[in-house]
Amino acid sequence: MDKIKQLFLVAFSTLTLYSAAAVYEKTVFAEWDKPSINVFYVLPQEVNDQTEILFIIHGNSRNADGYIEVWANHAKDKNIILIAPEFSRSKFSNYNTLQMSSSTGKILKNRDLYLNNSIDIMFNHYKNLFGVKTDLYKIYGHSGGAQFVHRYLLMSDAPKVKTAVAANSGWYTFLDGGSFPYGLKEPAIGLTSRNIRNFLSMDLHIHIGSHDVKVTSSLNQSDGAMRQGPNRFKRAINFYQSVSKMTEQNNLNFNWSYKEIRGVDHSNRKMAPSAAAVLID
Repeated sequence: MDKIKQLFLVAFSTLTLYSAAAVYEKTVFAEWDKPSINVFYVLPQEVNDQTEILFIIHGNSRNADGYIEVWANHAKDKNIILIAPEFSRSKFSNYNTLQMSSSTGKILKNRDLYLNNSIDIMFNHYKNLFGVKTDLYKIYGHSGGAQFVHRYLLMSDAPKVKTAVAANSGWYTFLDGGSFPYGLKEPAIGLTSRNIRNFLSMDLHIHIGSHDVKVTSSLNQSDGAMRQGPNRFKRAINFYQSVSKMTEQNNLNFNWSYKEIRGVDHSNRKMAPSAAAVLID
């Protein structure tokens, strides 16, 4: 990295945060027509032509800093940039449905807040800022972040995603069944058959902890969610099997994988190692 870019990055970094585990930077992203958000990131020792970008999407607790701290340990000495946006409850209360609907199925009318192309906007910005050559990025989400990830791949215009992992999602958007966001019986705004074909062809890995079976207040227990299964573990199985069966019946290209992480409950820290094995070379 040349000296001018090094100086620019120093000026760009608004705050360096230290923990026992890792060092990461915090800044504010405002390069779009939506409310500004905090973004946490970690750079490798050197950014070069082979450097990759991995986005990390937090769960409903909105602790993007905690997520990037966990992932910084897995990315140590790797040639990858970690970027963790923070979708605050006050600005993006329904980020897990891409701010397109409430969990009750009410379509939200403020399209300016829709997040269906948000990560690609961030990717283009940070790719240029850091001088990265790659045209594709990787993405990971846990819990509410996994909801975000799989819906993002479905609802985005043409996401530049190389590989994605959705871990321990609380509930899903099935490709049949009820209305959005639980299903596509009544398609969501702007959804096309091209969206669905692209979604199915993505390198998407559905990960679920085999012990993620507890039913707590944080689990969506609405009628739409309960029809998907009694807990996160059963919902993951039912979602993957439903999509797999549909693609087989319709002879569609299907590039997903499914993996149960043995002995793990609803924990990003415990799910991260298996996801890192997929996402970080």
